[in-house]
Amino acid sequence: MGGPMGLLGELGPGLRALELTDAQREQIRGIAKTHEAEFREIGQRLRTAHQSVNALITADTVDEAAIRARSGELGAVEADAAVMRARVHQEVFSVLTAEQQTKARELRAQMQERTRQRMEHRKERRPDRENRF
Repeated sequence: MGGPMGLLGELGPGLRALELTDAQREQIRGIAKTHEAEFREIGQRLRTAHQSVNALITADTVDEAAIRARSGELGAVEADAAVMRARVHQEVFSVLTAEQQTKARELRAQMQERTRQRMEHRKERRPDRENRF
């Protein structure tokens, strides 16, 4: 849980580049361990909510009210997950020095730019995909 980059979200992959001390590594491991059960639980809630919405979407009849209700429930679970990730991120960020925090922000910006460029590149390679239906 925590997205494609694991428990610590965007911060996860960049931790290696931050030259953490052994003490910082231990603190971060402790933070991750502390929240492990919460992430498992929210992950299960997300899977269940997604499955519920998908079942309604692919049902033989369209029940708009049910789809809207379940989508609202899914949105609430996603909000819970986002808040939890933000809290864990803040806990981890507080372990870092000011210089490491600055570097982490720079790494995040670089990763977001690479993602934007990949998306742009995909659009250029497959312009017909936007108008498939």
